Amino acid sequence: MKGAFPNRVVGLPAAVPERKVLLVSNRVMHYRVPVYNYFHRRFRESGFEFSVMADSLQPQNQTPLEFELSEMPFDFLRYRKAIADAQPAAVVLFLLLKDWITWPLMHWLKMRRIPFAFWTKGSNRDAQASRLRYQVFNYANGISDALILYSDTCRQFINPRFWPKAFAANNTINFQDLPAVPESKEEIKKEFGIPFEKVVIFVGRMGAEKGRKRVDHLIDIFKRLDRNDIGLVLVGSGLSDDLKARINPRNTRYLGEVHDAQNLRLSKLCKMADVCAIPGHVGLGLNQAFYWGLPVVTEECNHPPEIDYLKPGRNGFIVPGGDVGALQDRILYLLDNDAIRAEFSRHAREDILNEASIEGMFSGFKHCVEYLTSRQKVADHPLAGRSLQERPS
Repeated sequence: MKGAFPNRVVGLPAAVPERKVLLVSNRVMHYRVPVYNYFHRRFRESGFEFSVMADSLQPQNQTPLEFELSEMPFDFLRYRKAIADAQPAAVVLFLLLKDWITWPLMHWLKMRRIPFAFWTKGSNRDAQASRLRYQVFNYANGISDALILYSDTCRQFINPRFWPKAFAANNTINFQDLPAVPESKEEIKKEFGIPFEKVVIFVGRMGAEKGRKRVDHLIDIFKRLDRNDIGLVLVGSGLSDDLKARINPRNTRYLGEVHDAQNLRLSKLCKMADVCAIPGHVGLGLNQAFYWGLPVVTEECNHPPEIDYLKPGRNGFIVPGGDVGALQDRILYLLDNDAIRAEFSRHAREDILNEASIEGMFSGFKHCVEYLTSRQKVADHPLAGRSLQERPS
């Protein structure tokens, strides 16, 4: 029952620096844990203690936590007390606007003069034409002391008057935490029972947001594909019974969710594959694919900011939305042209390491926190708010 379990604190720090940075989040997903571990180490080097307060940690997480996590269900009074007790120098809100706690928490932080940043995409990309949603985001962006954006292109979705307080932290995963995979493609195929000469892989939560990743397009392509050398491997949760029934067992394998403490199994599958296809809403699956040198093929849609990493004709392709024929054509083009696929593969890994490193993401957070804490020092100064004439000589 919601609210029935006590606070759970894990990953306690050894020595606490003077200034604290607190991230308030909804469920902490397993792929965020290595990111926050990195933030914890790097913030400490800058004299900050980074910790997280969230309503839950994804049960599938198997990565040990290096940062302090206070886990408790959303309750404004409890969060208000916990934040007041922590006395953070800055707070980062990683919440959805539909998370009810977001609204009282933002106004309370403002009233208490605790500087806070809103970690955001800048708008709801699935409803960009909604004037009401734009106004809601506009209000949240305005009341925040700073904004942390998923990418610099997110600036186009926020009012220009907020640009001076907006910091880009290109959204990514912690590649440094991914394991080395010495096994060859053939050894990995044997381990997982994959019989195909060339492999298209899909990785993602298939049932999320009414199937917005459009895995059904891939299933339909391979249902009618008359090739003995090419296969599809589906990795992730949420595949409906209807789609399972549509799978062509001759050339498609559904592996479900793949989790382990080192992300070794998923890393092996990515190394084994030749092309990654995510027809809709690419997300961080694109980052992981590019890291392993997989060109990505997708369709035009309301993609999240990670789509900025895809350069059509260089490291992947974007075909018109809903054009399954064009999707199939580009997938087969890459599979059947080894030299071109190798070039795309090299560009994919090169581009993601240059544009979406974990250090680059941390740098955006660090610059934002420095901005927040420097503003707080000015606001707390005994002469703040007084004119030059009022100040003693």
